[in-house]
Amino acid sequence: MLRFCGQYDPALILSVSNREASFDQNSHDEHGPRGEALSSGGATAMNTFLLAGSAIVIGGLGFRIMRAWVRHQLTPVCKHVAAVVERAAEHERMVLAQNALSQNIDMLRSMTQAYGDARLDGDDLWFGNHRINGDFQLVDQVKAKFGGAATIFARDRRVSTNILNPGGARAVGTALAPGPVHDRVLGQGLSYRGVTDILGEPYITVYEPILRDDQVIGIMFVGVPSASIVGSHTKTASTVPCFKAIAANIDNMEAIESGQLAAAELAFAKRQEADDVNRRLAAERQSIARSQTLAITAIAAGLEQLAAGNLTYRIDGVLPGSYEKLGRDFNGAIAKLQTTMTAIAASSAGVRAGASEITHASDDLARRTEQQAATLEETAAAMDQITATVRTTALRSSDARDLASAAGQDAKHSSDVVLETVNAMSAIEGSSRQIDKIVGLIDEIAFQTNLLALNAGIEAARAGDAGRGFAVVATEVRALAQRSATAAKEIQGLITASGQQVAVGVRLVGETGQALGRIADQVTRLNVLITDIAASASEQSTGLHEVNTAVNQMDQVTQQNAAMVEQATAASHGLANEAAELARLVEEFVIGDGTPPPAHQRPVERRNLATRPFANGPVKPRTKSAPLVAKGKPKLVAVSSSDPAWQEF
Repeated sequence: MLRFCGQYDPALILSVSNREASFDQNSHDEHGPRGEALSSGGATAMNTFLLAGSAIVIGGLGFRIMRAWVRHQLTPVCKHVAAVVERAAEHERMVLAQNALSQNIDMLRSMTQAYGDARLDGDDLWFGNHRINGDFQLVDQVKAKFGGAATIFARDRRVSTNILNPGGARAVGTALAPGPVHDRVLGQGLSYRGVTDILGEPYITVYEPILRDDQVIGIMFVGVPSASIVGSHTKTASTVPCFKAIAANIDNMEAIESGQLAAAELAFAKRQEADDVNRRLAAERQSIARSQTLAITAIAAGLEQLAAGNLTYRIDGVLPGSYEKLGRDFNGAIAKLQTTMTAIAASSAGVRAGASEITHASDDLARRTEQQAATLEETAAAMDQITATVRTTALRSSDARDLASAAGQDAKHSSDVVLETVNAMSAIEGSSRQIDKIVGLIDEIAFQTNLLALNAGIEAARAGDAGRGFAVVATEVRALAQRSATAAKEIQGLITASGQQVAVGVRLVGETGQALGRIADQVTRLNVLITDIAASASEQSTGLHEVNTAVNQMDQVTQQNAAMVEQATAASHGLANEAAELARLVEEFVIGDGTPPPAHQRPVERRNLATRPFANGPVKPRTKSAPLVAKGKPKLVAVSSSDPAWQEF
C-alpha cells in the first residue's frame, strides 16, 4: 500500500495492482502450454514454481522502486506549494492587522484632539489643557476596546503606554530606537506602517507623527504582536495532494501570490500617503485657526481701546500671515485719528482762547462805556458852570480843549479796538472752517471704517461658523463707525451755531464801530464849541446851547453803546461756553503727549484794555460823524446734513 505526504493514493495503488495482475496474466499465458506439457510429468513442476516465485519477487522490488521514485520527484513540489500558501496567508494576516490598527490609531487621535491642539512644554506633551505625561487612560481605552498596544511619545520618548516591560511596569521614559521608524517619523514627519521590534518582540505597527507648525513634537503608536496572529494555512498547505494536477497549477499560484503581494503593498503605500496628507491638512487647519484667533484677539483689544477713547494704543508685534496688513492698517488708522484729534484739540484751544479774549474785551468795553457815561455827567456839570460864570469857562477852556483832544484819541483807539475785534472774529471764523474740514475728515474716516466693517462682515459670513465671532466684531466696529459719524454731525452742528454767533458778534461790533465814529464826531464838535467859547465870550450863549445839544446826543449814543456792549458780552460768553464744550469733547480722547499746535492756531496773548487811559474832560464836537466800518466782514458757511459728500449707511 502506497502512502505519500500523509495521504493514501488509491489511483496509484490501483495502477500497481493492475501491473501485478498483468504480469501474472502474461506469465500464465507464456508458461501455460509448458505447464500442460509438464503436467504429465513431475519434471516441469519445479520450473513452474521457480518462475512464479521470481515473478513475485521482481514485482515487489519494482513496486518499492517506483514508490521511492515518485516520492523523490513530488516532495519538493509539495514543499513549494506549502511555502506559497504560507506567504499568501502571512500577507492576508498583515492586511487584516493593518485594518484593525487603523481603527486603533483613529480612536487614539480622536480622543487626544478632543482636548485641543497639541503643544510641547519642555518635556511635557499637552493637548489643550490636558497633560499626556503619566496619563494612561487614553492608551488603556484603546486596548480595552480594540486590543493591542498603544503608546504616545513626547518627541522620541515614551510618556504614556500600555506596554509592560519584563518587570511588569509600564515602559515609559524609554526612547525610540534609531532606525527606519525614527528616520521616517521624526526625520521626515511621515507615518510608518510595518513590523518593528519592541522590547525584543516583533509587532505589526503604525507610527503617526504629532505635528505643530510643521514640526514633529511627538508620536502616536498602535500595534499588535505578530505572534498573536496565527493562521491555519500552514497545516492545510502541508496536506495538499502532490500530484500532476497540483504541479501543473504551481505557476498560476505564484502569479496570483505576486499580484496579491503587489496589491497589498500598493494599498499600504496609498493608505500611508493618505494618512500623511490628512494629518498635514489637519495641522494646517489648526495653524490657520490659531492665526485667526491671534488676529481677532489683537483687533478686538484695539477696538476696545478705541471705544474707550484711547488713541495711543497700537497693536504690538507682527500678526501672522495675511493678517499682518490688517494690523498695519489698524495702527495707521488709529495714528491718523490721533493726529486729527490732536489738531482738533489745538484748534479748540485756540477757539477757547479767542473766545476768552473776546469776553475780556467785551467786559473792558462795558467798563469804558460806564466811564464814558460818567464823563458825560462831568461835561454837563461843566456846562452848568459855564452858564454860571463865563470867566471860569474862559479860564478852563484850555483844559476843555485838552480833554476834547484826549477824548478824540480815545475814540480813535476805540475804533482800532473794534477793528481788532473784527479781525479776531474773522480768525475765529477761519478756525471754525478748519474745524469743519477736520470734522469732515473724521466723517470720511467713519465712512471708511463702516465700509471696512461691512466688508469684514461679508467675509465673515462667507467663512461660516468659523467667522461668526469675527462677524460680531465687525458689527460692533460698524456700529462704532456710525456713532462716530453721528458725533461728527453733532460737532458740525455746533460749529455752524458758533459761526452764526460769530456773525452776530461781527454785526454788533460793526454797529459799535459806527457808534464810536459818531462819538468821535460829537467829541470833535464839542472841541470846536469849547474853542469858540474860549475865543469869544459873546458867543457863549450859542455855544452853550450847542454844547448841551452835543451832550444830549452823547448821552443817547452812550446808552446805545451800553446796550450793544451788553449784547456783545452775552455773545462772547456764549462762544466761550461753546469752546469749553468742544474742549470737553476732545478731552474724552486719550491722544498722548501730543505736539505743540501750529503757529497760526496758537492763542495770542490777551491785552488788558482796562489799563488804557480814558478821557476825564469835555472835548470839541465834530460837525459830522464818520461811522466806523468793519473791514473784511467774515462769511458764514452753512453745512447741511444733505451734503452729497456724506452718505450714512
